[in-house]
Amino acid sequence: MKLKTWHLFAVIIVLFVCSFYVINQKFDKFYRVNGINNDNRVLIEKYLDEDEQTFLIDNQINIDLFIDYIEEDYFYLKNYQYYNQLSQSHRYKKKKDIIDIGNSLSTRLTYLYSDKAITYAKELIDNQLELAFLNESSFQFENIHLYKNMKELYDKKDYSYIPDTHQYIQRLNELGVTSSEEIDEVFSQLTSAYTKESLAQLMNKELDTGVEIVYNPYELSTLVDHKHYIGYYEPKGLLLTQDIPRMRYAMYLQSDAYNALIKMYQDLSKNYSGFVLKDAYKSAQSLDTKEIGFNEFQLGITIGITQSQVSYKDFENTEMSKWLEEHAYEYGYILRYPKNKASITNHAYDAHIYRYVGKSLAKSLHDSDLTLEEYLDMEE
Repeated sequence: MKLKTWHLFAVIIVLFVCSFYVINQKFDKFYRVNGINNDNRVLIEKYLDEDEQTFLIDNQINIDLFIDYIEEDYFYLKNYQYYNQLSQSHRYKKKKDIIDIGNSLSTRLTYLYSDKAITYAKELIDNQLELAFLNESSFQFENIHLYKNMKELYDKKDYSYIPDTHQYIQRLNELGVTSSEEIDEVFSQLTSAYTKESLAQLMNKELDTGVEIVYNPYELSTLVDHKHYIGYYEPKGLLLTQDIPRMRYAMYLQSDAYNALIKMYQDLSKNYSGFVLKDAYKSAQSLDTKEIGFNEFQLGITIGITQSQVSYKDFENTEMSKWLEEHAYEYGYILRYPKNKASITNHAYDAHIYRYVGKSLAKSLHDSDLTLEEYLDMEE
């Protein structure tokens, strides 16, 4: 009896399905995966479970992006991008560290930020903050640029700069520094000028009303007095004042101030003898407690001058003193406490004390007969 048409059609379908099944069993499911070869095919089948193999195929991930890690314990294919970002930072030599940190980043970032996790991971790794993020629960991404500055002051595995940053932000807010732009600028200044210890002392110091913290003591026009506080600041680039007659061997100045003083001393000595450097940089530890943070000599750019064979009080009447008052500005120095300015400088006239401010500012102050205080008031 002849088969009906639909019976024939059914038989064809069954045969087709059976044939497709048999062919599919022999089909290489990894053929669309970039970089596949016989060696890494064996590794994939050995180390990736069915779900990971499916993930590999569906996302067409290049084998080269993860094959180096596949034999490591706790390797997870879905975290391969974290591993690669850590590897590309060239800060991790051991694959185990890359796997462990990559997995931790993936777990925490995915929990907190879901589909933005890998983007945040890149930001952390680019700023070398991934370990701080994993070790400090108070980490806030909006402060990441501040952390980057702060961490330079701390030991490698000391992540206390995270809570310290938050504390300093609060302190600056109390001092009236509230906008993000102002906070960014102040943090940049503070971390450029102070050490971890001196910054902590500075930011935790209870100051009298009207006293201001100096954020940028390295600026040549910085004012330090009874109302401007620098704590235990220590300038960078201090040089021994060799080749200059001085009261003590171990006397130091910042490099610019020292080089200018050398030139001024050489030119002055062509006409006058007996120049002596009496005072230079003074560390906070060498000062009385009440002076610490309020003494301009801590800046390393203020000097005290005297002349041998002349009594200290008579120096102001010497030809050397007159020469200095007339020419010091040419070398970037100003007479710090001139005559008839005591009400402005809060310091009596003193012919011995000079301050390096750079040639441009020194000339401007000399030509206009202004003190540093008057200049800064005008600038404000």
